[in-house]
Amino acid sequence: SLEQKKPLGPPKCEYQDRGSKWNVENQTKDTCEGGVCKVEVTDVKQQVYIYKCENVTIQIVGKCKSVIVDSCTKCGVVFDNVISACEVVNCKRVQVQATGACPSFSIDKTDGIVVHLSNEAISESSFVTSKSSEMNVSWPDDAGEIKEAPIPEQFMHKMVNGSVTSQVSDLYH
Repeated sequence: SLEQKKPLGPPKCEYQDRGSKWNVENQTKDTCEGGVCKVEVTDVKQQVYIYKCENVTIQIVGKCKSVIVDSCTKCGVVFDNVISACEVVNCKRVQVQATGACPSFSIDKTDGIVVHLSNEAISESSFVTSKSSEMNVSWPDDAGEIKEAPIPEQFMHKMVNGSVTSQVSDLYH
């Protein structure tokens, strides 16, 4: 039996004044010119919410408060600067690229993600992950070569003096 895919709802790429939020929903390579959906942020208070997109690149131009990528498959999200965080939740095989700064990446219930950092983002970005697998981060080294490394998903926990301590599994050393 073939698994039936539920059709996506109507595609949306619109700004809502209430909540200062861009809603990008149900986009595919067929709903966007050249397979790219462009969002032009005009105020740093705006946030971008990307939901149920497939096989498409979302390009966010300008500085925004936050980016949330929810329930997307095989998507690329490229943004300039994010003030607070980029959150990725319930996604499969996505790529996220910061061409400028982004202090925090939150990855939750996601299988297959590559986070591409800019020179600017390397020293300031942190990652919080949960219930996710196949996570990687890439960045340019001093010579401009692109490096890539896994974000650990296996840890060893021990009881030490009445509290639990955790460290990354030897798998990653």
